[in-house]
Amino acid sequence: MDGDEGLRDIFSSVLTSAGYQCRTAGGGIEALAILESGEEFDLLTSELYMPGGDGMVLLERTKNRLPDMPFVMVTGTYDDAVIAAAYREGAYDYILKPFDVSLLVIAVRRALQCRRLKIENHAYQVQLAKNAKADLGRP
Repeated sequence: MDGDEGLRDIFSSVLTSAGYQCRTAGGGIEALAILESGEEFDLLTSELYMPGGDGMVLLERTKNRLPDMPFVMVTGTYDDAVIAAAYREGAYDYILKPFDVSLLVIAVRRALQCRRLKIENHAYQVQLAKNAKADLGRP
């Protein structure tokens, strides 16, 4: 999600070419409306500064509603305090512009892999608990 339509188009094109399905929004308010629509997403990218709310607000609201969704922040803001705040709020990655588009693909791939591993780990933990419960009932 980004306030710059050209950059949104580049993101979408690059990620689609890499095999991902994309949905774009023109700003924070539109992004939140899409997220609250019930449509499922695996990852969110956002510009730090955009129309209709900044990326930090979007990050905070996303993490409150969907804590396991990876969030990749993309911006030209080279402020260490802002970068640290994004990580503290739960951003998976923070990509500084200008950047090589391959960095975006790598960040998305890694974030999705991390999400997949967390989901698999959770399923494994649930299965272990079920097995332990079943074993307790055996003579």
